[in-house]
Amino acid sequence: MTEAMRDSVAQLEAVSAGYPSLDGGRRVLAGADLTLAPGEMVALLGPNGSGKTTLLRILAGTLAVSAGRVTLFGRPIESWSRREVARRVAVLPQTTELPAGFTVADVVALGRIPHGRSWFGDDPADAAAVAAALRDADAEPLARRRVTELSGGERQRVLVAMALAQEPRLLLLDEPTLHLDLAHQIALIRMLERLRRARSLTVLAVLHDLNLAAVFADRSLILDSGRLIGAGGNGRAVDPVLASRAFGVPIQEAVTADGRRVLTPAAVHQAVD
Repeated sequence: MTEAMRDSVAQLEAVSAGYPSLDGGRRVLAGADLTLAPGEMVALLGPNGSGKTTLLRILAGTLAVSAGRVTLFGRPIESWSRREVARRVAVLPQTTELPAGFTVADVVALGRIPHGRSWFGDDPADAAAVAAALRDADAEPLARRRVTELSGGERQRVLVAMALAQEPRLLLLDEPTLHLDLAHQIALIRMLERLRRARSLTVLAVLHDLNLAAVFADRSLILDSGRLIGAGGNGRAVDPVLASRAFGVPIQEAVTADGRRVLTPAAVHQAVD
């Protein structure tokens, strides 16, 4: 095992994966390589169907690879039990049905299931973890509310709180800004930045907004033809050439009044001109 593998939160080496079907199956990832460092925030970009959710499922241990190697916290992922993975890795899927009739505190307490104690905080450690998760996700004022009463932004904060209750070291988010307006998108991203520092989390988030990724992430990765390509981040706009190739539309840089470089589809400028 290499030193990079021992020190990384997760690592994919030449990973291929796909889904079986009657016509022989569909390969989504083909030779993908990825290393996630402790405390890193990474944006995962790519067109629909490029394999972003597939990659998250692999890291969460719910999808086996057809080739390559996956290492989680220095060990082959297949050596972890499902409960062991769930104690270390939390996933926010694109859509989650919250149980009707439950309060927010009840839902957040479901995040304690992998730890094998009470669902509803009767255990002191569970109660403390749920209280900390509600506080850190800015969901404390919602604790007694029914989940059916929540707005879209409130609902997303509750889902983040439920993930935090797992006390994970790796947080995987599949389009967390989906269905949120701009103000709530920015609020969610700022919360994730704060949580990353406060809880020493490594965060991998699927995003569709290339400019939000540049502001949000230490690194931006694009899935293109089954492989991961480093494309920007840490305040740098995503490489427009790589983005154009991956998304199949012409994308160009523009410069804002304060000198920041942002990306926009070239067709928009052509239409305006």
